[in-house]
Amino acid sequence: MRFIILVTAMASGLLACGGSSSDAPPVTGNPGNPVGVEPVEYEQLKPAQVDSEPLVAVAGDELSNFLKNGLRLQTMGYQFTDGESVDDTVDFSAPPASGDGGGHDYSDTNVHVAGVDEADVAKYDGQHWFVSYVPQGTATNLPGIQIFSTEPDIPAASLVGAYSFADTEWGGAAAMYLHKDGDTASQIVALRNQWGSVTPVLPGPGLVVDFASEIWPGPVNSELRLEFIDVNVPSAPELSNVITIDGALINSRRIGDTLYVVSRYDPWLYNLALEHTADGARADNEQFLQQTNLDDILPGYRIGDEEHTLADSCLVQSSTDENSGFYSLVNVTAIDLASQSVIDSLCVSSGVNDMTMSADTLYLTGNSWQSDGQTTTIHKFDLTDSGAAYSATGAVRGDLRGRAPYRVHQHEGYLRVVTSDWNGELVHKLFVMEQNGQTLDAVAELPNDNRPEAIGKTGEDIFAVRFREDQAYIVTFRRIDPFYVVDLANPLDPKITGELEIPGFSDYIHPINDQYIFTLGQNVNGETGWTDGIKAQLIEVAEGVPSLVGEVNIGQQGSRSEALYDLRALSFLPDGNGGVRIAFPVKVHARSDSETSAWQYSGLQMLELVGVDANGATLEDKGVLIAEAAGSERWDSGFGARRGLLHDQAVYYAHDNQLWFAAWGSPDDPTGPVGGEPIACTEEIRYGMSVTVWAGDDPCAAQVTLRDDDYVEQVMGIADGHGSCVFEGAAERAGTYDLTVVLEGYITEVHSGIQVSADACHVQTRYRHINLWANE
Repeated sequence: MRFIILVTAMASGLLACGGSSSDAPPVTGNPGNPVGVEPVEYEQLKPAQVDSEPLVAVAGDELSNFLKNGLRLQTMGYQFTDGESVDDTVDFSAPPASGDGGGHDYSDTNVHVAGVDEADVAKYDGQHWFVSYVPQGTATNLPGIQIFSTEPDIPAASLVGAYSFADTEWGGAAAMYLHKDGDTASQIVALRNQWGSVTPVLPGPGLVVDFASEIWPGPVNSELRLEFIDVNVPSAPELSNVITIDGALINSRRIGDTLYVVSRYDPWLYNLALEHTADGARADNEQFLQQTNLDDILPGYRIGDEEHTLADSCLVQSSTDENSGFYSLVNVTAIDLASQSVIDSLCVSSGVNDMTMSADTLYLTGNSWQSDGQTTTIHKFDLTDSGAAYSATGAVRGDLRGRAPYRVHQHEGYLRVVTSDWNGELVHKLFVMEQNGQTLDAVAELPNDNRPEAIGKTGEDIFAVRFREDQAYIVTFRRIDPFYVVDLANPLDPKITGELEIPGFSDYIHPINDQYIFTLGQNVNGETGWTDGIKAQLIEVAEGVPSLVGEVNIGQQGSRSEALYDLRALSFLPDGNGGVRIAFPVKVHARSDSETSAWQYSGLQMLELVGVDANGATLEDKGVLIAEAAGSERWDSGFGARRGLLHDQAVYYAHDNQLWFAAWGSPDDPTGPVGGEPIACTEEIRYGMSVTVWAGDDPCAAQVTLRDDDYVEQVMGIADGHGSCVFEGAAERAGTYDLTVVLEGYITEVHSGIQVSADACHVQTRYRHINLWANE
């Protein structure tokens, strides 16, 4: 195939991303057709519309005319612009059927759907951990993959192999899969992009606007490379094959031996000129377009010396006619990992801006503005042995807010969708849809006339949604966090069965089983509205009525975790005794001598759910495996892969190209970093506990006691000049402490199970702020 397309992506002024609003005017202007070619009525050209009618496949001259009309609209001085879009890290899978750990004695990549694997920066086969390597320092360092051998029984680990990519232009291995021979990895599949200027987001609901600035030579598309790396001998990995696809990677999923890659490509022909930049440009452009073959516009893929078109037909809106044009192409490409070959690629050219995927279905969703508000259009595709196949289309009122992975869920023949709509005020709705031929029809919604209770209080936005079988969990937030349980057992009559109000909000919801939900979010200062640390919670949802049964607070203002926005940063492992172990990376800030919250440490936070197979479950803080902390010459640079791995009683933590490990429950005695430089420690003495007490005129009269088994310390206080007293104890002593604060005339405060961890240099101070109440 002859490629005269400039393969890369466009600068921001030419992002070609979708149809227009439903009442967009046709483009006008002097046709200026060249002599000797078929006339094109330029004044009749219009962007393709986004609507709820079924898609139709076009090919040959129809598809060629459709794409060329999109190019004509571009060169005339009009542009398709991005509507609301997803970011380049968005995942598009659907929620889980269960909260299990994958059936192994080690933690797999945390995914939305059991059996639907997701790419990540670290992958494990039970013997070797493959972790993306991100170089620091000079540009001559090449990105690659480190291979660690694990011995969980000891525990121990060692670096046994490394693979370096041959270049830096394609970036590192931010997306990896393992292809296994039995239980052992035989191939790493690394997805890498050579970025152009077309952003890796889906085409959105475009608007036709005046061309504000000259962009030349036009969109520069990315290229996506799938590199197959043979790791049958972990100490000597080597490249075995490469598949290159035109376009920017949006995301991917693996089901069995089939990898689904979703990419975006914006056609552009190098010879085209923008009309406002040259006299006679339209005539020259038209002459060139008339002589251009369809193959020269479509994206392709390459394996070795072979070149192929991804797809020679494309799905478009059924309202498309000979005057319609569109720009971006989305391809869903199915790849057989066993044979390392392309099975098929499905092309869609429509106004879509988000997606979600389950074990057998893919949904593309798009927005359009109608006279009475915003509408979400949903296209359904079945996943078959021969790739993706179009199935149906429907629409509901409102917007998904770029959160289709959590807001769209298929279960037992019904599609459940949660939208938000602004029409004077923010309104949230849950729709239940059913397929009827090629149409997705809404068969129920909530709230309704019979069940008018709103989802969320006035002005509250949705922060998290998660479906599990016959239930939905929704978190809204403005100043407090209402947690709603929605019963979907009767899909034609959804209903809210319970609500729980908790300070702060949840970013992530993880169903453990029918009875318990784990959430991860942030504390919020009720007066200022500022976030104030990370918050993990265990919520019981038995009988559809939520109640908080456990909570762990981590750090203060400024504390962060990748797990708040990337579910793959969380590790889950059932312990076989009715419990679940959880680990996720944290960067913890806390206040010490001043009101400013400063960085304290970065590491792997460990939690444990105890007794979730029965009533009375608890959430326990199991401490932090610390890799970097204040008080040493190390500083959290914020680069590189950060992932936890749980295997039997062992805990592993990959942190910025280095590996740390310890036994579960013993984070104070880690080994590491494997392959790292020694840490230079300061000589200061740090305290394990810092307790600030407020109580009447003399808070320093309080008796503050720290107890860890046989260790007991009575801590003396020092007035801080702000009406409170600070008690510091457990100098350089890690442990699990019970804290008791007693003051005559006040209610005694008892805090149990406070885990104080240590890195290679110092203990990491745990802070408690206690306001004693008068004993009336």
